[in-house]
Amino acid sequence: MQYGARPVKATATLFQLILFIMQPAQQQLNLKDIHLPDAVSWWPPAIGYWLILAIFIVLMLLFFGIRYLRRKSLIKRQALTEFARIKSTYQADLNQKALVTSLSKLLRRAAISAYPVSECASLSGKSWLNWLDKQLPKSDMSFSKGPGYLLTEFIYSDATHTNDINDLLKLTQQWLQQLPAKGKLS
Repeated sequence: MQYGARPVKATATLFQLILFIMQPAQQQLNLKDIHLPDAVSWWPPAIGYWLILAIFIVLMLLFFGIRYLRRKSLIKRQALTEFARIKSTYQADLNQKALVTSLSKLLRRAAISAYPVSECASLSGKSWLNWLDKQLPKSDMSFSKGPGYLLTEFIYSDATHTNDINDLLKLTQQWLQQLPAKGKLS
């Protein structure tokens, strides 16, 4: 063995090793380019968006449901509020003619607002009282056979009818409480 041959071999091997390290990795390994994943699609949305949508729908249904129910009872609420005002005015001044006139106007306005105009606007006298009775649920009192006569005849009378006035107030309140829910009191 020659002493000088060995370092030559080691030098060549070291040189090959340096060349091997310096060569690009692609030539040595069969690697392919990095592929990025597809872009995130907007559909289907994440669960959080579904929850927000569900909460929004529930809130909208609640809002419109409550609004519908409030509008549905608007005529009845307005008519009963007006009735309470008329009754308190009567209790303050005991003017029977003003009370009967106000009740007659209130009943007419409530009827026209809650029912078709063609059905009730042109009625007067007994036909008006009979129509009011038809709208009233079964009751002991009626407009045509009870205190309702005050609505058509009292303005021409000078007598006082305290008992009949009280019955008329009860009957009017009962009639207003059964109003169908629709629209706004005109």
